[in-house]
Amino acid sequence: MRPGVQELVTLRDNWRLRSLAAGWLAADDWHTAAVDAVAEAVLPGVPVADLARACGSLGQARARAGVSVNAAIEDLAALFAALDGGDPPLQLVCSVAEGWADEGLTRQAHGRCEDPLTGLSTLPYLRTRLAEVYREAEQAGARPDSTHHLVVVSLPRPSDPWRRMTGAIRLGHDLRAAFPGGDTLSQTPGPGAGVALVRLQGDTPARYADLRRAVRLACGAQTQITPLPALLTEALRLVNELAH
Repeated sequence: MRPGVQELVTLRDNWRLRSLAAGWLAADDWHTAAVDAVAEAVLPGVPVADLARACGSLGQARARAGVSVNAAIEDLAALFAALDGGDPPLQLVCSVAEGWADEGLTRQAHGRCEDPLTGLSTLPYLRTRLAEVYREAEQAGARPDSTHHLVVVSLPRPSDPWRRMTGAIRLGHDLRAAFPGGDTLSQTPGPGAGVALVRLQGDTPARYADLRRAVRLACGAQTQITPLPALLTEALRLVNELAH
């Protein structure tokens, strides 16, 4: 038997209030058709597979709206807080994340050069930026190591795929927090490491220290900062080594 309209409306309203209280930024953009589908599928009597599919659709809708994957997952947690105060099952969290990533991959196929899950750029884009930096240095008669450094964050590799995924998401967040300007923030395949091509500024050491502290506390990641090599071929070889 399908749930009553009032039951669905009550659940949806409670979910929305919990999500706003947890930090959802724009009240007007919360409701979508995917929200209604999840609210209906989460009620008793609906097969778990239907709920997982609805959560996947919710993840896609959030990605299309420009909502981060972290916010999408926190929104799902708000639903379960409204239901019974518990945490959402891992299967459903993965469904939201996979739906979000699927939508991001579709956008990537249309010319984007960012990883859809983390928002970090791909290694081919980093190689392109390195070539540009070396050309700029040559034109200016400067040494690349006097203008740019590489910051490398090496992530632990837990056997649990969900922990690997959440570690990559956190890495993207921490890199953007440390270097919010026009620096090139990239991710190796896997994901196994993050690589940032940063322009040297007065606050670069402090920003690097903040990043090192954040990733060490979050997941035990190791960091290093190094000047660019004298030659582009050496810089590209370094990046290639990180990718394997």
